[in-house]
Amino acid sequence: MFSTNFLTLALILSNVLLASKALVIRRDGNNTEYIPRFKGFTFDATIIHKNNKQGPNNDSLLTITNESNMVYTAKVNVGGHDFTVVVDTGSSDLWVSSGQSMKITDNTDTHVNLTYGIGSAYGNIAYASVSFGGYEVQNQAFVHAAKTTDLDGEGILGLGFIGLSEIERQVKTKKAQSIMSNLFTQHPSTPMFIGLALERSASGEDTSGGVFSVGEYDPRFANVSGTSKHPVTPSSSSRWTLAMSRMTVNGKDHTLKSDVEGTQKGQAISLIDSGTSLAYISSDAVDAIYGAIEGSVHVKTKDQDSWYVPCMSQANLSFTFGSDTYPVNPMELTTPVTITDNGKQYTVCLNSFRTPLNGKQADMDFLLGDIFMRNVYSVFNYGNSTTSGDDSKSASIQLLSRTNRDQVYQDFAGLRKQSLKTYPALFDLTKLKSDGTTSDGAHVDPQL
Repeated sequence: MFSTNFLTLALILSNVLLASKALVIRRDGNNTEYIPRFKGFTFDATIIHKNNKQGPNNDSLLTITNESNMVYTAKVNVGGHDFTVVVDTGSSDLWVSSGQSMKITDNTDTHVNLTYGIGSAYGNIAYASVSFGGYEVQNQAFVHAAKTTDLDGEGILGLGFIGLSEIERQVKTKKAQSIMSNLFTQHPSTPMFIGLALERSASGEDTSGGVFSVGEYDPRFANVSGTSKHPVTPSSSSRWTLAMSRMTVNGKDHTLKSDVEGTQKGQAISLIDSGTSLAYISSDAVDAIYGAIEGSVHVKTKDQDSWYVPCMSQANLSFTFGSDTYPVNPMELTTPVTITDNGKQYTVCLNSFRTPLNGKQADMDFLLGDIFMRNVYSVFNYGNSTTSGDDSKSASIQLLSRTNRDQVYQDFAGLRKQSLKTYPALFDLTKLKSDGTTSDGAHVDPQL
């Protein structure tokens, strides 16, 4: 029997469904290789292609018709019903969609609106038993969402600190604390950390799934136990934020600046966020990355701020926390998308590291989502407290690099060339101007 100490993750890339058996721990003819004291279970990688809204069909418009959007999802049982929820280190609350039959232990009249970088979920606070990864949490507070805006799926499992919880802020009792706090309180012998590994697909473009563990390291990455514990910074933070000490592009350091009060000179505060597919960083950092790639075109208008990058070009990008440097696979830097020009489809590659959606944030400078996390094995240490206001004070993150910089640089051309075989012909970027127009009078539709 499989151990259920591990919560499996499935990938939603963004209306065609593809199913494949994805690697969890090890694979053999019977799907799973048994490893002492660590037994995972296989899961399907689900790919959903999301069509973006298209503009009017005329000869002067380049319309972007599809762009992948991915989140990591897992099965979580709430009140006896299984929900597919996003696994999110960037938030702290649990919400699931209403309309399902559940055994609710307490249904309150208190309503909250949970807001995210994109989207929101509104509903009343309720309590029920929640099970995932072999653990059951009794009387867990969650939002029974009656309405969602710009959010896909059946819910979000927030893995952040109590201080970020809107539910706890509304109820103001220990009973309403975040799920990880309650899990560690109700299971006191469980070490207070989680491990997260996001697996890469064979094409190198996407992620095929992953492994989530509570209180135990994935044995493939057991060496993470000896890596540096990067403290959550600033110490008062209610998010999984670290102080980045360096960003390097093609061997050249980019000067880091921070808008977060108290940050040391030359550092930038970075959120490690599994609930976000791309990365959102300062505009000068974006320009430093893509300005280093020959042939890239920066289109900046009142409607968009995007870099169009030659799909077969790459850069060496790495981030440093403390004295530890983590290379980023060049496949992560650009995303192939399809555009329509004069009724004919072409492919362009857009920047995956982008400027923030909602402008500058008071508590972070960089948001490093899945395109960074695929390059590391991440361990989130909750510290030694499950009390609101104290649970993040001694918290830290350990990162074990999974990317060999020289190897991925060599592999890039073959992987990207193979990937592009499934796309239309490449668009000629020499025709594209910085104002979004082309040499033949067309313009790029900014609806991404």
